[in-house]
Amino acid sequence: MIPVMLRGMAPRLVLVALAGFMFYLLEPSFHQHGPAPAGMEAELGPRGLAASLSNLAGLSMLVLLGGFISTDRRRGYYRLFFAHPVNPLAFYGLRWALGLGLALLAALVFLVGGQIAAWGELRGGWSGLGLALLSAVVYGGVIAFLSALLPRGDAWVAIVLFMFNYFWLYALGLGVEPFAAPIRQVITFLLPPQTALQDVYQGLISGQPEWGAAAFSAGYGLFWLVAAALLLRLREWP
Repeated sequence: MIPVMLRGMAPRLVLVALAGFMFYLLEPSFHQHGPAPAGMEAELGPRGLAASLSNLAGLSMLVLLGGFISTDRRRGYYRLFFAHPVNPLAFYGLRWALGLGLALLAALVFLVGGQIAAWGELRGGWSGLGLALLSAVVYGGVIAFLSALLPRGDAWVAIVLFMFNYFWLYALGLGVEPFAAPIRQVITFLLPPQTALQDVYQGLISGQPEWGAAAFSAGYGLFWLVAAALLLRLREWP
């Protein structure tokens, strides 16, 4: 079963590789020439790679798992998959776990390959893989819920949320207030916890782990993952 699932994800790995190359081009640490500016040594060093690792892992989950439930339901593949006594939760849980493993593998390749390509050596930054794991769990939970909920388009909805999240927080940081405070708070709460992930990143940079922010991020992803599992258990497929 695992080889079959991996073969199904293989074409999407090309998109993951393209995303990794894009983040390599955008990563300032890989293009810093000369000594880093004062106060920016950590951000432009190996630990600063954690932000790109996080973004790559989260986006990889959306690419690898987009439609992984909704497509089967829409095309009737479940009749084939579950003609034998196979638990849907185990089946899709395994597929989700494979996506998580591949997303973390992509982050590891980015960390190692990027340093060798840019610096000619490995300088560390392994703690950034922890942030990549958190981001993968967050966005993996989101895509699992959307794929269990929507009949189609879950990947596009998740990617729009991924992008909107950054623009929303950037706008709030600039003081833009498009809605009343209670509505802004609800939107911020429902969106993926990018602020908490940013707090974890700052903790990595400063050497002071933000365990509370890490726990909130993990809890957010697990909440939507459990919600997806409940939908699989309760929804009667046509």
